[in-house]
Amino acid sequence: MEGVPELLFVTLFQLVVTWIMAGIMWFAQVVHYPLYTKIKEGFVEYERSHIRRAALLIGPLMLLEVVTAIILIGITPEGALTKFAGANLLVLMLIWISTFLFQITQHQKLRVRFSKKSLQGLLTSNWIRTLLWTIKGAVMAAMTYTLF
Repeated sequence: MEGVPELLFVTLFQLVVTWIMAGIMWFAQVVHYPLYTKIKEGFVEYERSHIRRAALLIGPLMLLEVVTAIILIGITPEGALTKFAGANLLVLMLIWISTFLFQITQHQKLRVRFSKKSLQGLLTSNWIRTLLWTIKGAVMAAMTYTLF
């Protein structure tokens, strides 16, 4: 099969980046965001710092993930692998939609002032991304297994 080394590399890269992001989301969801309620003073400064620092880590990973997901669509041969690559990109699109509609909105509110409602909105809506990245990880694991 022509292009197998490229397909293998991009698939493994996508698998690794996806599970890194899933791990970050689970950590944020279970540990980091719930601890926001413990910040009594300086919350706005903390949130602004959080946004800057998280963007430096998460931004490049999300961009690499979307670029390689699109490449994966283009280099995947017809059949079961194409369905996995398509499902992977679809779930990633849902993650991006959730990020821009819900999580960024809540973070923008919290960077202006602390609000229990905004924090609860962040905690609740971030479950969407946490679960979607976990599903995406399972899709990529299945694609990798099928490829081998």
